[in-house]
Amino acid sequence: MRFLIIIPAHNEENNLPFTLNSLQQQSFKDFKIVVVNDGSTDSTAEVVKRYIDNDAHFETINLEKSAHQPGSKVINAFKNGLNSQNMNEFDIICKFDADIILPENYLEILEKSFKDNPNYGLVGGLLYIEKNGDWVYEGNSNKHHVRDR
Repeated sequence: MRFLIIIPAHNEENNLPFTLNSLQQQSFKDFKIVVVNDGSTDSTAEVVKRYIDNDAHFETINLEKSAHQPGSKVINAFKNGLNSQNMNEFDIICKFDADIILPENYLEILEKSFKDNPNYGLVGGLLYIEKNGDWVYEGNSNKHHVRDR
């Protein structure tokens, strides 16, 4: 299975390296990452360029800043990333936030979930946040539901 991972990003220079590093360290390697830079005014574009220059898994799309309408900004950025790709090349499409850190086996577990359960259409994980140096379960989701903010 091949993953397409789209990451909408706006002013994420401080968070994005953690996300992209965690993706580079995945045990499952058949993926493409498209970071959609949505009009960032910080150095988000430069952060992404460092990854693109050194790793063929990464691409970027630079957009002018979208009009701010709650929720639509991320959707617009995601759609731009999606429309830039040939969907016939991918089996699984992911939308990830630009401020997450994934365990190194995350994509491997997702791939196994889809292979073992061909009727699945959506798979997600539980969210842990760092508090005082420890990773603590956030508590607003469970293993039977995909997290919703």
